[in-house]
Amino acid sequence: MLFEPQGIDVRPGFIAGLRRLAYASPFYGYTLMGKTPGRLLGTPPEIIPGNAAAGQALLAGFLIFAGERHPIGAMGATQAHASENWRAHLHGFRWLSDLRAVGTPDARKRARALIETWIDTHSTWISLPWQPDITGERLVSWLTHFGFYAADCPEEFREKVLMEMARQVRHLSRTAANAATGSMRIKALQGLIYSGISIPDCDKYLDQGLRQMEIELKAQILPDGGHNSRSPSLQLQLLGDLVAIREAMIAAHLEQPQWLKDAIRKATPMLRSLRHSDGGLALFNGASVENPSMIDQLLNKTNVRTRTVSSAPHSGFHRLAAGRTTVILDSGPMPSRDANRWGHAGALSFEMSAGRERLIVNCGSTGDRGGEWRDALRSSAAHSTLVVGDLNSTEIDLGSGTRQKPQRVNSSRRELDGSAIVEAVSDGYEQTLGVTHRRILMLAPDGGELHGEDRLTGGGNHVFHARFHLHPNVQATLIQDGHTVLMKPRRGKGWKFIAANHALAVEESIFFESPHQHRRTQQIVLGGLMSAEETVLRWRLLRL
Repeated sequence: MLFEPQGIDVRPGFIAGLRRLAYASPFYGYTLMGKTPGRLLGTPPEIIPGNAAAGQALLAGFLIFAGERHPIGAMGATQAHASENWRAHLHGFRWLSDLRAVGTPDARKRARALIETWIDTHSTWISLPWQPDITGERLVSWLTHFGFYAADCPEEFREKVLMEMARQVRHLSRTAANAATGSMRIKALQGLIYSGISIPDCDKYLDQGLRQMEIELKAQILPDGGHNSRSPSLQLQLLGDLVAIREAMIAAHLEQPQWLKDAIRKATPMLRSLRHSDGGLALFNGASVENPSMIDQLLNKTNVRTRTVSSAPHSGFHRLAAGRTTVILDSGPMPSRDANRWGHAGALSFEMSAGRERLIVNCGSTGDRGGEWRDALRSSAAHSTLVVGDLNSTEIDLGSGTRQKPQRVNSSRRELDGSAIVEAVSDGYEQTLGVTHRRILMLAPDGGELHGEDRLTGGGNHVFHARFHLHPNVQATLIQDGHTVLMKPRRGKGWKFIAANHALAVEESIFFESPHQHRRTQQIVLGGLMSAEETVLRWRLLRL
């Protein structure tokens, strides 16, 4: 039995506080001293090239990230006004790839100057820059781009960087297991693995990183290949990190563990399943559209040829595709706080695209930026689903995470005369209102018609609103009968939204393609009062 001294708080927060005090001690730096490597064994390959335009901005003294543009200054010493995400990006050095994309001697000198300034300013422990995930990302960046920025450099600079990398990985070895769960821990472990591959006499860090990574992937990758965050953007990030680790091991002529190959093989088709035909990602649980070209590059590097997954019961998604039409349905509960701090209450929401045009969307996300907008976009009303009593299908903790998850979100799938039919049910409103929501979607074999049915079961005279948010490139017009909305996308054929037995309205909405890009748009709203026992809403989307 572990001895716990009486009267001393041994809760995890207390232990973390003791660690921070120890790291901040002026004596902690002595524990990081050791042999300085004379060289690197090699540099890991760059998987996705950087952005030369962003590199030119860096040459002009500005770092641009997620819509924020700030002077890079003394590597964050005077950047308290910037968001935490911007500062994390600054200290993670991912932007070295942008300077490398410029590729000029001036870009190389700028990279060296910024790295040297960081070492001079932050070589003693500071909370944010030394977080395990940021430390891991910084080591990955310094190692990957070493051949670029260290070419023809003074010997003193080379020694300074090699010594600092050795110090950083010693600290990371102690802290990686304490990184926040999810993608942050993956970043920390990637830093250990890269250091173990590239820095002489660091095999123990490679072993540690691979051992802990195997454990993490078992917890984070679900049996159908989806990430437990249920976020398409985090699925993309995870797959990118795994492919990068695999390529680094191949370049170093190291045998890849089977669990790494299996993780890439499972996660790749799931990422493909969460894309629309325009190449971008569906907007569930904090995801952004992301860069289609970058997604294509990554998928090509996986060497996994499996196309898509129609049904992902563990991840909680269904994909219906016929002709040029794609429908993606969220048939799972809100992710846990540990898996996704900013999960959404979007149970039974769906998105729909035709050709390269998105028609029905969710409103998107600001990530962890902008408290009021962030929480509004996490609400059920910001999703193309049915909302009862103006409540969320999952109660959202405004600080992040949830207080209560739907007890049951189940789904089934079948085929009928060539049409794919998905049925999903959520009891997220059962505890608060005694109401169960069931949604059925049926896509015609040619993709020209989507039938939908929303069924509310339970007593109470509750108000409901079925919301169908439209992409900004779609213009909606309510025609005279009040039961039909004409939908005209920018390109391709128009569609009709029909609800023969219910009055429709066209209202304002908003669409966040990324955390820093939003546009005004419209939504189709079908509302009313529930009947005594059961309310059934039938609607359909018909291609003109």
